[in-house]
Amino acid sequence: MRKSPLSMAALAAFAAVAASGALSHDSAAQSLRDQARQAPAQLLMVKPAKPPREGRLQAKPAARPLVKTYGGDQIKPGPKTPSELANLVVIPYYNNPNNLPEGFPTHSYCLKKNSGGTPEDIRFWIHNLGNSDSGSFQWTPSFPNAGAAPANVIGNIPANGKMLITQGIPNGCYTSNYSGICQFSITLDDHDEVEEWSEANEYESYCVSPAG
Repeated sequence: MRKSPLSMAALAAFAAVAASGALSHDSAAQSLRDQARQAPAQLLMVKPAKPPREGRLQAKPAARPLVKTYGGDQIKPGPKTPSELANLVVIPYYNNPNNLPEGFPTHSYCLKKNSGGTPEDIRFWIHNLGNSDSGSFQWTPSFPNAGAAPANVIGNIPANGKMLITQGIPNGCYTSNYSGICQFSITLDDHDEVEEWSEANEYESYCVSPAG
């Protein structure tokens, strides 16, 4: 088949356009390669960050001492050191200078009767050896052989003060052997109402009935 002059001209024009496009494509590719070579240098240009702020510690204000109020009156905080606390102890009525057995009359707690015979009372001091008033507290005597004894309440013993206590011995406390023994114990502040520097508040002893 014979090609027409128009077709030959169209093919020539198309070839020219394609060649021009190829040149343009090669130029664009070369431009991209040139930009890629320059890119690392541009990435190194980083704006420096601002230096971090220095931390500043702010001191907290000192805590105020706790002050309670009641009815408009201020109550200062209670004592804080052992030297400011109360301390309740039991001291026997007799000083027992001859170191005789504890349970005999005139030699510890057991009160001697003027007529002689078996002691019917124990007697002792509750001494506050501390430097603060005790305030109200409960103490309880106990006689194991005669059942429980009623508790007692003391309103206050001032600092370095003492109170004399006489407690009757209940019937049936003495054992029935030849020389009966009546055991007892004394517990101070058994509800922990008093703030003390020593909580050793239990004392034990006994009374002895004369032979015969």
